Amino acid sequence: MPGTQGLSLCGWRTQESGGNKLQYSAGSGEDTFTVVNTEKALIVYSPFLSSNEIVLQPLRGTYLFCVHWIPALGIFNFTYGVTKSHIMQTSPQTRSNLLQPTPPSYTCDSSTLLFDVTINGQPLNNSCNFTFPLLSTATDMKNVEHDISQVADYLDKNHFSGKGRMLRYWIETVLSNVTIEENSHHFGKGSLQAAVYKLNSSDVLISLPDCLGVSLSFPKQLMETVNTGTRLHVVRILDSGALFQDAANNTVVDSQVIGITFEGTQVSNLSEDIVITFHHQPLQVNSSPVCVFWDELSENWRMDGCNTVPGEVRTECRCNHLTYFALLMQISSEVIPEVHLVMLSVLTFAGCSISAVSCFFTIIWICCSRKMQSNPTLQIHLNLLGAVLLLDLSFILSAVLGALEERSLCISSAAVLHFALLCTFSWMAIEGFNLYRLVVKVFPASSVTTIKLALVGWGVPILIVAAVMLMDQESYGVSSIAVERPSFHNSTASICWLTEPIVHVLNLGFCAAILLFNACMMVAMTRRVLRLTAHTRTEKIRHCVTLLGLTCMLGLPWGLAFFAHGALYLTVQYIFSILNALQGLFIFLWYCALSQPSAKKQSHSSDCTSATPASPRAEQSLSSDHKKLLG
Repeated sequence: MPGTQGLSLCGWRTQESGGNKLQYSAGSGEDTFTVVNTEKALIVYSPFLSSNEIVLQPLRGTYLFCVHWIPALGIFNFTYGVTKSHIMQTSPQTRSNLLQPTPPSYTCDSSTLLFDVTINGQPLNNSCNFTFPLLSTATDMKNVEHDISQVADYLDKNHFSGKGRMLRYWIETVLSNVTIEENSHHFGKGSLQAAVYKLNSSDVLISLPDCLGVSLSFPKQLMETVNTGTRLHVVRILDSGALFQDAANNTVVDSQVIGITFEGTQVSNLSEDIVITFHHQPLQVNSSPVCVFWDELSENWRMDGCNTVPGEVRTECRCNHLTYFALLMQISSEVIPEVHLVMLSVLTFAGCSISAVSCFFTIIWICCSRKMQSNPTLQIHLNLLGAVLLLDLSFILSAVLGALEERSLCISSAAVLHFALLCTFSWMAIEGFNLYRLVVKVFPASSVTTIKLALVGWGVPILIVAAVMLMDQESYGVSSIAVERPSFHNSTASICWLTEPIVHVLNLGFCAAILLFNACMMVAMTRRVLRLTAHTRTEKIRHCVTLLGLTCMLGLPWGLAFFAHGALYLTVQYIFSILNALQGLFIFLWYCALSQPSAKKQSHSSDCTSATPASPRAEQSLSSDHKKLLG
């Protein structure tokens, strides 16, 4: 690993005719940095540099130059005159194969003499040949201040093109090795600032000053974890998106990222949270901050282990571990007030529970039917009920795990919920196809077997979920919903669901296509019903019940999700939650209503298995008009 300490050699050079060149290449000394001035060129020798030449301004005269070299970050920067600047990103991992011989000694004269030369701000004697060792670490506070300020200047001007992980490793190494005389010291400016604190007493941990634009409060539990004398590093980075760039391109509030670490100690799974207070500008309407931390392994922002306490110009992040933290800007077209969130949650949980029980009993009922084995329509109903039952249970589980924010469990739960939703829509599409087969264009059931339909209804969702997991399992996780709360609590509600926007859009497209197909089937069935003649009030009711039941079987109420915007947002949310959470109950009631024998046939059978809405053309216990209605 190259030296972490940077070197900046600045001074004045007298340029003669034809001497407007900068040459740089690797030198034979692996741990030295050499600058030589000749009449023809200014030459830089150092490891990790490839051989190259830059043509400078051609006019004769005296020019101010500065060579800045940080091997650990792969930065080689050269400025010449007022405006000429060259920044070359080099590789700190491999040394150049173009090793040059040891730089020869030069006889200095007035034309080649470099004067008013400084090394890291310290003055040197005039000469034409300067050689310095590349130290593995920087321990002097002035050198560290110089290096951090130089890197901050590159960040301010967007001239740093290295990897964020490289920068974070470099800053942690520098802060760990610097010698500070007092209990704390602040380094840097602008886009990169850092502070080192000696933990000589518990008072330092309880509360730290907000000189970096952030306030910190630590629990007393940390005193039992961290040894006395351990140093605390606090780093503030203003990132334009290059250093902490995740797959979703999330927006960081005020571009501010705060790194908090204890030297040589990993802090995680605390029973009492660390409080990090971000100070920021007022956020735009319909946006809310979300506390996140940077995961080095996945190179993504994550929320598990952190809770958000929002404010107008300050936001608290309560986290049980230490790393790099930020606030993400969560844009939401709609924000749910807390009171409505509670009501919707109660309705949804109660509805899913009732629906699950209803699906279970309906499945038992169908399994008891003597015609289940020979009736494809009954078998389709059975699979749909199984998918709805799985959806109800997985939704309840995902909501609970989402509140706990257990990442690994949440990923699995979100995948199961996604699978259950896809299965439900797949079987609703199969219900629509079956309706088309029986009503719109009649063809033999033997051409499409239940086994083939099952491969579609269960197989396609498995393939979709498996593909998402293989591409990026981080597409599943904790998903947040913006909540307007009058109290100082988390500004979001969480559930285990899709977190990747692209996957979410594709999922909506899949569902929308199925709903559109089923809507067409419903129109065809409605036209068929309108052509029937209802002779009694009971028959009219049965016709209406059939249409309402088919609406639930085909999943048309799910289409309300596409209209939950603007002034109708809350109203549609309530209707959507009630209708879809109770889908299993509605199917159960529809099945009960149509399974009852008509008035003229009640004396023929009282067995629940003697009549069923399963086969629109095969049930002899229904009236002739009702048989036409169902098939």
